[in-house]
Amino acid sequence: MGYAYEYTDTIRYSKVDGELTLTIPALVDYFQDAAIEQSEELGVGTGVLTQRSLAWFLVCWDIRINRLPKLGERIVVGTFPYHFRGMLGNRAVYMRTAAGEMLAMADAQWAMMDTANMRMTRVPEDILAHYTLGEGPLFERHGRRIAVPEGGSTFAPVPVQEYMLDNNGHVNNGQFVHLAMSYAQKGVRIAELRVEYKKQARLGDVITPTVAKGECTVIVLSTDEPACIVEIRTAE
Repeated sequence: MGYAYEYTDTIRYSKVDGELTLTIPALVDYFQDAAIEQSEELGVGTGVLTQRSLAWFLVCWDIRINRLPKLGERIVVGTFPYHFRGMLGNRAVYMRTAAGEMLAMADAQWAMMDTANMRMTRVPEDILAHYTLGEGPLFERHGRRIAVPEGGSTFAPVPVQEYMLDNNGHVNNGQFVHLAMSYAQKGVRIAELRVEYKKQARLGDVITPTVAKGECTVIVLSTDEPACIVEIRTAE
């Protein structure tokens, strides 16, 4: 695995469901926090980037789940970047038990954005210099794009609320997953979760969820066009 930034935590009541098991949105929050916290520790976090009108925007998640931990379990969350090219960076993230059992793994792609002009830009060399690359992805990844089955059921629109926003003023990556999971089938074990971020959503926007089912469940969260697509695959 090579170099990795890690932090430990205990699964708390606020992060579990009715079965006292870590929720999928909480897992994604842990993974997002790990990536952000590493950058903060290295001195190239959100504050530094904001001063330079820069920000990392998440492009996609590819998550594999072996087991979700229970209330009170001690966990280790780790991450490392393994590839940078031009405007993009790839990062591996994982959650394991204190004893070493691998609970979940993820692969994420991020894009560096010039927030003054709202366009992608090359990652500055002085920012890249702070990171130590780890070995490649933890598993064979799917492609970034998620195929959406035809048809599907459309649900009531959801207005964007202030609590959904992050420091960039758009709906936080994790909030999209929180919303999508409210339309997922209950009582099944999720083995894979993919998320493709296509468009920002801001205060005043209205998100319309559509759920389509084929070999897997695909949830499309749209404003005037798809903003986020979530693909869920259950265990056999």
